Amino acid sequence: MLFLAEFSVLNPSFGLFFWTTVIFILVWLFLGRFFKNIAQALQTREDFIDGSIATAKEAEAALAGIEGERTAKIRDAEQRSLEILREAESIKKKKIAEGETRGKEREQNILVAAEQDKQNRLKEMETNIQNSIGQTSIEIAKQILSRELNGDHEAYVKAQIEAIKRGELVA
Repeated sequence: MLFLAEFSVLNPSFGLFFWTTVIFILVWLFLGRFFKNIAQALQTREDFIDGSIATAKEAEAALAGIEGERTAKIRDAEQRSLEILREAESIKKKKIAEGETRGKEREQNILVAAEQDKQNRLKEMETNIQNSIGQTSIEIAKQILSRELNGDHEAYVKAQIEAIKRGELVA
C-alpha cells in the first residue's frame, strides 16, 4: 500500500493518465468493432423516440383541433337550443293570443245569439199578447153584439174590463 501514498486524484501521474487513455481507446475500438449492433440499437431507439415525439406532437395538434371543433359544436348547439326556445316561446304567445281572440269571438257570438234570442222572445211575447188582446177583443165584441141585441152594453163592457184586470175572462 505504500505505492498509493503518492497518489492524488487532483494531480495524477503521467503514466496513470497514459495507460488509462490507451486502455479506454482499446476498449472503445473493441466494443465498436464487435458490438456494432449496440450502436445500431441505440440509433434505432433514438429514431423511434424521435418518431414517437413527432407523432405525439401531431396527435396533440389534432386533439387541439378536435377540441376546438367540439367547443364550436357545443356553442352551435347552445345557440340552436336558444333559438328553438325563443321560437317555442313566440309560438306559445301566438297560440295564447289566438285562443284569446277565438274566445272573445265566441263570447261575442254567444252574446249576439243571446240578444237575438231575447229579441225573438220579446217579439213572440208581443205577438202572443196581441193575439190574446185580439181574441179578447173579439170575444168582447161578440158579447157586445149579443148584449146590443139585448140592450145594456155599456155596463157589460165595464164589467168585462174589470174582469180582464182581475185576470178573469168571462165568456
